[in-house]
Amino acid sequence: MSETTEKTVEQIENPASYVELKGINKHFKDFHATKDANISISKGKLVALLGPSGSGKTTILRMIAGLEHPDSGEIWIDGKLVNNIPGSERGIGFVFQSYALFRYMNVYDNIAFGLRIKKVPEKDIKKRVTELLELISCEGLEKRYPSQLSGGQRQRVAFARALAPNPHILLLDEPFAAVDAKVRLELRTWLKEMITKLQITSIFVTHDQDEAIEVADEIIVTNQGRVEQIGTPQELYSNPASPFVATFIGNSIQVKNFDRFRFFEKPEEDVTAILRPEFVSVYKKGEKVQYSKSVEEAVVEDIIFRGSNLEIKVRLHDNLISSVRSINEPAIEIGETVDVFIFRLFVIFKDRIELFYNRSLNNETVII
Repeated sequence: MSETTEKTVEQIENPASYVELKGINKHFKDFHATKDANISISKGKLVALLGPSGSGKTTILRMIAGLEHPDSGEIWIDGKLVNNIPGSERGIGFVFQSYALFRYMNVYDNIAFGLRIKKVPEKDIKKRVTELLELISCEGLEKRYPSQLSGGQRQRVAFARALAPNPHILLLDEPFAAVDAKVRLELRTWLKEMITKLQITSIFVTHDQDEAIEVADEIIVTNQGRVEQIGTPQELYSNPASPFVATFIGNSIQVKNFDRFRFFEKPEEDVTAILRPEFVSVYKKGEKVQYSKSVEEAVVEDIIFRGSNLEIKVRLHDNLISSVRSINEPAIEIGETVDVFIFRLFVIFKDRIELFYNRSLNNETVII
């Protein structure tokens, strides 16, 4: 076979995919960590691998990085099959959960480390490190050591170190897990802005759905080693493709006897219903209600303060359901009798998921 033919064989079939996994399986002894995973990621996207612990998301990330090797299947990067290519030659930058900064190196030397491994001239290293310090807003900190930095600063330096050799792909393993809640929110916004500015294909692992929904262009949901669904945050939220996604995304609860809710009819076949807080409105007695004939009475069992809003929990037809209410609306107390209106719910059939609307809406568009 000629050299030209060999190169043709190694070209990926889908040119729109920058990173593609085909039929990937990975075992750790008797544990099947990844099961027939098929993933396609376009160039320049910021993608989240989202799932519960043990769902296979970190294993997928490490296989892309070359830190683990699949038992079967193919990994393609930029049109090239990389199964047998070492991770160091895949053009990948990796940001670890624990920063993994060298304790005895200052910020400058940490960022310069990868460039020195590649034997880049010191003049070029200095220019690149200066650029990155400006990018991460850490100018003037180059002589400090990791122990002298805040958690947010350490994560930014780890980000800069991964970017220093100009990788084609950036991989991040739970990048915000080691910082406190306030810094985590700041880093989310910062990371999205940086990735958008740099246009580098990036994949990050998280078990926090709020994080994935806020930051990612696309989300890959994993469960028990399988890829459940791939889509934008809006697609996953509005059109879950499996019962797991329907229950995992959003603050979802399973409800029984949903045909007892006013203006909902239960199908003849065996089904399960899923309800989310944004599908429910709770009104204080006397408040104006658009669909007053469709409300039902319930007693408030619990109220949880969420900062900008309140989660109101009421029991309706043996279901403890939640609704979100603004703190600017008239106050509701525990034990108070309220009016409840359910706009819609997900119904899970054996082979599909449907969104059932309250029939009193008369097919009108309702913005909640």
